[in-house]
This record gives sequence, C-alpha cells and structure tokens, in this order.
Amino acid sequence: MQNTILVVAVSSLDFLNFSEKSRLLTRLNDLERSQNGSAPRFLGEASFGQICLLSGRPLERTVRISRWDGKELLRLSKKSALEAAALGIKFVLYDDPLYPPLLREIADPPFALFYRGDISVLLGRTVSVVGTRRLSPEGMKAARDFSYEAASNAFCVVSGLAAGADGQAHRGALDAFFDKKSSACLTAAILAGGVDNIYPSSHKKIAGQIIENGGCVLSESAPGLPGEKWRFVSRNRIIAGLSPATLVVQAPPGSGALLTADFALGYNREIFFHQACFCKNALVLSSLVHKNLAAQKGAAALRKIQTRPESYIRDGAKIVGCFSDFLNLSLDK
Repeated sequence: MQNTILVVAVSSLDFLNFSEKSRLLTRLNDLERSQNGSAPRFLGEASFGQICLLSGRPLERTVRISRWDGKELLRLSKKSALEAAALGIKFVLYDDPLYPPLLREIADPPFALFYRGDISVLLGRTVSVVGTRRLSPEGMKAARDFSYEAASNAFCVVSGLAAGADGQAHRGALDAFFDKKSSACLTAAILAGGVDNIYPSSHKKIAGQIIENGGCVLSESAPGLPGEKWRFVSRNRIIAGLSPATLVVQAPPGSGALLTADFALGYNREIFFHQACFCKNALVLSSLVHKNLAAQKGAAALRKIQTRPESYIRDGAKIVGCFSDFLNLSLDK
C-alpha cells in the first residue's frame, strides 16, 4: 500500500514531466528504505520547493500551480490507493516488463499506467482505431468490421472508449472474441480520467466486458481523477503511442481523432484513413462543421478548417477499405 500511495502521489503531480517524476519517486523510495514509513509523511509535510528540489526540476522553469497543499495530496493519494485495492486496479512503471514497449519510444511517456484487466494484450501486435463521436452508419460499420478482423488476426485494437468510433472499435474486437475468432478479448480502452470512472457512463457495460474477457482498460491518471478536458489530449498521445499505425475511421475538420493522427505522425508512426471518411454522409457532416467553423472566424477556427482528412491524404496518408487493405499496405504486417 505504501508503494501505491507514493506512485499515485507522484503521478498526480502534473507540473512535473516524466523524468522529473521518475527522479522524485526514486528519491522517495530511498527515503522509505532508509527511514521506514517516512516517505508518505514527507509528502504530507513537504513544501513546493522541496518537491521541486527532489524532482531535479530547474527552478527557473515556469510552473503553473495555483496552490500547493502536501496534506491534501497525501489524503487524496491514500484515498486513490484504497480505491485501487478495492477495485483490483494495478499499475506498471516505465521499467516494468509489462509496460508497453512502443510507449517507451514517445517523447514524454506516461510515468505510470493504472489498469484493470490484462495489460499484456498490448505486448503483441496493435492497431489504434479512432474517429468522430458523430459517426455515420457507414462509419459505424467500418469501425466495427475493421476491428473485428483486426482482433481475428491477433491484433489488439486500441481506442478511447468514447461514443462513436471508439465504442464501435471495442465492440468489433469483443464480437471477434465472442465468435471465438480470438482467444482473448484483444482490445485496450484508454481513458482520460481514472479507470474507476468510466466515461461515458453508457459504456460501463463495454468496459466490464473488456476487463472480464481478457482485454484491458487503462489510464495514466490515478484512480479518482476526473477526465478533465486537457487529459483527453494527453490520452490521445497514448492511443497513438501504443501502436505502429493509427486508423482514422471518420473525422470532420478539427476532430480530436485528427489530433491523435498528428501525435502518430510525430512519433514516426503510420496513419491510415478509412474510405468511410469520404462517404456521402461523412462529407455532409464535414461541410456543416466547416460552415460552423467559418462563422466563428479567428485563428483557432482557421486551424481546424485546415485540419481535415484530405490534407493528410495529400501528404501521403493511405486510404483503406478494410483490414485486408491495411494489412497489405502496413509496414507492420
């Protein structure tokens, strides 16, 4: 329990990067070994300056933090550790054999991954499947069929459990398991908040089926942390980092799925777009989104207008109509 408290506390310090968190945990563990039981007490009594000093963070770096309260940090960390124990939530750190190797390659990997289920599904072949929440019927079929075939061919389907494309991707992998096309439920749902807080709540049944049948639900957020807006952006980098390739099923201009594609490109990974991106219903939605963004004006709206599937295709992204197409075109066959 002591170790869990320390890991939860350090992972919750969002003003520190991966290296700083790692240094801080090492020094807290040293303190725990030399003075048994004193590390949590130190966290509760430490000043912001002491935390910075132990983490090795350069003091000249600007950090956004409105208030430091070590006692509150310790209280919440103990609460999270108890929740983890009650729900069977485990965690892996960067140097753990179960930590997904592809995730080690990204610039700022998660300090810790909290999970339920079997995280080893991410040690084999993986493909990330993402798309808009406002999915057309063609997009729903595309996400589900592609993921069904991927899981049937021993690929773990990585997605974010959101409404729309994510949910269909997880369902496709589940269907492959229920149809005995795969020996385990080969899908991993990556959450923005803690794994004790399934979002959307309507997907609790899907999450339960994933966990019960050999898949995995995971997050870098400690149990108890909410899925704040900025955490969804961070979550997207994990989805992209977990696979050598990302498939975008449907994505109107400015979609969060395209942010995941950008992360994948930044990690030198492959990106693919499904033909469903360019079906009539998808193009109608893209046109509506474009008009709404154009009415907003401003630099942010302009960036979203310019970020659309067609721009990725012009830059060399590949279009696929099914999993077989993906397998033929992918570098990781």
